[in-house]
Parts: sequence; structure tokens; C-alpha cells
Amino acid sequence: MQLTRFINVVDVGVAAVALVAIVLPPREMNAEAAYRGDDRNAFALALAEARTIAQPMDGNARSAFAHRLDDARLNDWAIEDATRGSEKAKDSPTRWRALLAASVAYVDRLDAVQALALAKRALVACDSARSSSAVDACPDWEQVRMQLYHDHLDAGVKLGIDPKREPIKFRKAGEKVVMPVRIHGADQVIQPAGSGSAH
Repeated sequence: MQLTRFINVVDVGVAAVALVAIVLPPREMNAEAAYRGDDRNAFALALAEARTIAQPMDGNARSAFAHRLDDARLNDWAIEDATRGSEKAKDSPTRWRALLAASVAYVDRLDAVQALALAKRALVACDSARSSSAVDACPDWEQVRMQLYHDHLDAGVKLGIDPKREPIKFRKAGEKVVMPVRIHGADQVIQPAGSGSAH
């Protein structure tokens, strides 16, 4: 009689569940590789990851790995690694490369607001590298290219256009600010992207 005061139906249920968990064999677990490409690209991806492990503060290594992940359509992983890598590379003159790689991965997810925020941070990191006499870490042509990329994103975001819902409108907003050009043929004729082909 005294024992039943301390044991109730809930206790019996918990004991039964615990007994079943102990007696049953462990569940079978299956794992698959996240990357489903060929062996050559899998090796290149693994090598890029190994370089980030060997040099965790190298923005170039983080960027290369993030671009490989992005090409493999592993955008979330690319964003996470490049962003985390940029934090580790705070004092590195190549930090901007990791930030830019994360921005590009956000663009591939059509998340222009996050992409723009990271592009701004990449420009600031580039300016910081250049002002600390590491101009070679962020050369002029890379800075200009990044500024054009930033301006293109900024135009669509300022107008509040969602690239997931209105991709053409977002692209056209950017083209009003940064006119795209195409280079055709051996004579390197440069023309606006919307015009007819060069002759």
C-alpha cells in the first residue's frame, strides 16, 4: 500500500518506454555525401576546404571554397563558411574576398538585401586593406568591379523590388545605374547589352 503512493501510471509508462529503448536494437543510420558531382570536382571541393582549414584567416582560400560550394548549389554552406571565415580573417587584407563570396551566394538565393549588406562590408574591408598599405590585396580593378556589383544591387534594393517575385524589374533597375556591356568578336567591339549584335 505504501509503494503505490510513490508509483503512479505515469511512472509505469516512463519505465515501459525506457525498457523498450534499452531492449530494441539501435536504429540504422544512413548518410550520403552532400556533394553529388564527379570525382574531379569533389576533389577540388575537398582541396578548397582543406586550404581553409590550413589557413583559416586567408580570405582568398575562403572565397575559393565558397565559390566551389556555390557552384555545387550548396549556397547555405557557402554563405555560412564565407561569413564565418570573414570573422576569422578580421585582420587579414584579403577579408573582403570572403565577404564578397558570401554576397554572391546570397545573390544566387535571390536575397538581394543580405547580398547588398555583405557587398558594403566587402567594400569597407577593401578600403581598409588599401589604406593599410596593402593595395595589392585589393587592386583597383577588383575595387571597381565590386563597386559596380554593389551599385547594381543597391538600385533594386532602394526601389524595394523583390528579385524573387520580379527578377526582370530588379535587373532593369540595376541596368539603369550600371549599363551592362558585351564584348563581341576578335575586334573587341564594345556595345550596350540591349543593342543588336556587332557586325
